[in-house]
Amino acid sequence: QKNVPEAFASWLRTELIASDHTEKPINYVFAGDTSSLLYLVNLGCIDHNPWISRSPGLDHPDFVLIDLDPQGCPFEMIVDAALLVNEVLDEIGLAGYPKTTGGDGMHVYVPVEPVYSYEDTRTFAELIARLAFDRNPDLFTTPRSVAKRRKRRVYFDYLQNAKSKTISAPYVLRAYPGAPVATPLEWAEVKRGLDPSQFHLANVLPRFHEKGDLFRGVLEYPQRLEHALGKLEKLFQKKQIRELP
Repeated sequence: QKNVPEAFASWLRTELIASDHTEKPINYVFAGDTSSLLYLVNLGCIDHNPWISRSPGLDHPDFVLIDLDPQGCPFEMIVDAALLVNEVLDEIGLAGYPKTTGGDGMHVYVPVEPVYSYEDTRTFAELIARLAFDRNPDLFTTPRSVAKRRKRRVYFDYLQNAKSKTISAPYVLRAYPGAPVATPLEWAEVKRGLDPSQFHLANVLPRFHEKGDLFRGVLEYPQRLEHALGKLEKLFQKKQIRELP
């Protein structure tokens, strides 16, 4: 639950933030240290889902989110979709960082300098979706309405790039059978045969000690989008890219 009751610890930082979906502001937790996270975990909140932007620049996202969810498709199609997204990112000169969601989807983070609006990053994600869909239209579906999405496809949710939207944090435990963990990956690991359930509570810490923090680049290496947009424009001019269905 996002709205913090008054009974929470007085030392826990909370902030009232206006919402487009409620009449009153929502009292959000700002858990920026270990003590705050442990306090939340002790309340049973193990599945942390933060915003795409950080304090104090809440109107400026820290990354473009590529959110890939299955619509009645096997996980190998999610892998194919992530690899196609990475192919596009390579062509336009941007680094993306893959992560299992701990469920049945994948995220690809494209870190950006916090100077863009959510509309900017959402439009950018839509351009990536259009290019990916054009290259493999049988792989993706994009309608926001669940009833209109095609089955046995990967849902490319570019609309998730919006203020107050939340996603599963890296390394967070998910409340699914087997205690899976949302796990950052190396691109070499993103291949058919990958199973998100292989990363779980019993092995994720040894993996972290072995590989280090694979999510570190998202927080430490922000990128500008202007040059990539120029390359995208050339790709769109080179070929008549179809509209999303």
